[in-house]
Amino acid sequence: MKTLVLVGGGHAHLHCLEQLKDGLSEDWRVLLISPSPYQYYSGMFSGFTEGAYSLDDIRIDLKKLCRKVGAIFIEDSIAAVNAQNRELAGAEGQIYRYDLASFDIGSQSDVPETARNYVRSIKPNYHFPEQLMQTRESAHPVVVGGGASGVELAFSILAWRKQQGLPPNLALFSSTSLLAGQGRSASKKIEDIAARKNLTFFRDVSIQEIDEVSVTTSAGKSYPQSDVLWLTGPKSAELFSASSLPTDRDGFLLVNDTLQSVQWPEIFGAGDCITIDRYPELAKNGVYAVRQGPVLWKNLKNSLSNDKLQSFAPQKRYVSILSTGGGEAFLSYGAKHFHGAIAWKIKQRIDRKFMKRYKDLYE
Repeated sequence: MKTLVLVGGGHAHLHCLEQLKDGLSEDWRVLLISPSPYQYYSGMFSGFTEGAYSLDDIRIDLKKLCRKVGAIFIEDSIAAVNAQNRELAGAEGQIYRYDLASFDIGSQSDVPETARNYVRSIKPNYHFPEQLMQTRESAHPVVVGGGASGVELAFSILAWRKQQGLPPNLALFSSTSLLAGQGRSASKKIEDIAARKNLTFFRDVSIQEIDEVSVTTSAGKSYPQSDVLWLTGPKSAELFSASSLPTDRDGFLLVNDTLQSVQWPEIFGAGDCITIDRYPELAKNGVYAVRQGPVLWKNLKNSLSNDKLQSFAPQKRYVSILSTGGGEAFLSYGAKHFHGAIAWKIKQRIDRKFMKRYKDLYE
């Protein structure tokens, strides 16, 4: 009997588990290894922060899902990969043998060494609820990062504080314009929305120093802080480079367009933890991870049966919807942008539909 090991419960692996609902082949078994029995859906983090969703609304019970579809769930973290022997080593030394292994473990926050004692991160994502609840209640919360996550959570924290009658006292710091990756037009529109909602933000500055009570920027100015949420660019886990697997220059698992390791054909990957050699600049976000799911599943199946593999081709444009708090959201599609209550309702419909798809398998 062959063994397929799925490491991590990310979007692409959820799709793979869903495909098992009609029964497993008698020739192979599936293991899912994850450090938490729950997979939290990042698309609903802002709604949870603002109070629109409960904890159960935003998470999928991996243990129950695996039991329902016939997979084996193991609560563990993978600390090393021995590709030569096809073995994975768990955090406590447990060895898991595989015929095929796939990684969908997301990324980490790129927190500078000098700041680690003073900041919070929402990655791995099962740390999210506790971290966010403490940050939003803090006297002078600071959010660092002007990308989608930083902007959305800053808006959500601000909205929650307004609901609770707390002073805003929130500052967002970005080394670029806000949402710079979405283009100049999107940046201007989201900054106008921030100004209209009284979100205090500082663009084109980086954090140079942090101590127990303040942050100091590259402009030489200091601001009070009681809690810092660090949401800058993604960083790879050390697992791949430490295991001598081929990676890109930043340590992300390097795969080809079939989502297969460029050196070890028995190893696959998807989501934020990989870089595709043909698309080295591809953004690391949930949209691509969801689209990779069907390709990953087909290729895992075909690899087990020695059939032809399928290539993943990312779409050039996709819809992005970011909550801006107070029942509103900012929708972007290419050069088109829209802000308001309708965008928030669309986002809710999409997010709830995604969660229902997997929860219905075991509830």
